[in-house]
Amino acid sequence: MTRRILLSGLAAAAIGAVTPASAQTCFGVEARVNIATSTLTTAITGAITTTEAGLITQEIAERARLLSAVKVLTAQSAAGSDQVSNGFRASSEALATTVVTQEQRQAVALATHRYGSVGYDPCGSNTKAQGLYTAMTGTSAARRQIVTPVRAQPGRYADPKDWVGDVRSGAAPDGAALYSGDAQAAAKFINTVVGPPDERPRGTATTATADRDRLEKTGKDTYRSMTAVVLADIAADYRADGPIAQARNLSTHWQGNDGGAAWAAGVAGQHDRGIIQDAVRMEAANLALLAHQIKRGMRTEATAAALLLAMVNARLTNSVPAPARGPLTPASFQAP
Repeated sequence: MTRRILLSGLAAAAIGAVTPASAQTCFGVEARVNIATSTLTTAITGAITTTEAGLITQEIAERARLLSAVKVLTAQSAAGSDQVSNGFRASSEALATTVVTQEQRQAVALATHRYGSVGYDPCGSNTKAQGLYTAMTGTSAARRQIVTPVRAQPGRYADPKDWVGDVRSGAAPDGAALYSGDAQAAAKFINTVVGPPDERPRGTATTATADRDRLEKTGKDTYRSMTAVVLADIAADYRADGPIAQARNLSTHWQGNDGGAAWAAGVAGQHDRGIIQDAVRMEAANLALLAHQIKRGMRTEATAAALLLAMVNARLTNSVPAPARGPLTPASFQAP
């Protein structure tokens, strides 16, 4: 019993006195640990090296692919940019060509519209204006042609029987012949109004009586010449192709038979240049008509002056011509 207690105490003491042993203190452990550590280090280093090499290889490959992708993308972008730039340049050139062509066409159209606007029927107006000019410049020749058949010419002596035969035959028309446009009828009327020609004086001696007769004939020729010229000038103005007819023809070019509606429609779509040209032509026609009116006014004034001169002369000489009742008849201051 006592022995058992003693053994138990020794065992407890022995158990209480035992402490854990360290690996490094054990014989042979360090070497094995170092070997294992070296092996593990080698394995880890190899794994790291292998992994690093793989990663580096993969990184190089990825970088190469990235660089290749970037290069391709850059090339594509450059190509796309070139295409876009070329497209823009081509479209710009096409647009510029279109704009230039359009501007040229517009300039041509504007020039055509501007310089093609020459007024309403310019050829017709020019022809009619030329007709008026020709008629006005030909009035003098027409007047001389009408006056030539008159028997009582200034300074001419003739037998009045031919004049009497013309009057008695009824061939002499009335005053309407001056406005009829018939030059022959107008000449017959003027021949009747002017009167018979003077007979040649029988005495040829140079005497006071002969001088008086020549002076008297000169005075009568003056009145008769004025009458013949004025009446012939009227007939020349109203001949078929005379100034009056040509002026009416020129006026109807713009006025027409519709009050100018055709002319207004003709110039409605024209350029201002055409309308201005037409206005200039109208003004030129107005000036020509004004000149003709001035000539007619001067003719009226000349006629009035000749009539006044004849009346004054009749009062001064106290005598007036009286056909079929002697050469002279005393003038009456009571009768008009």
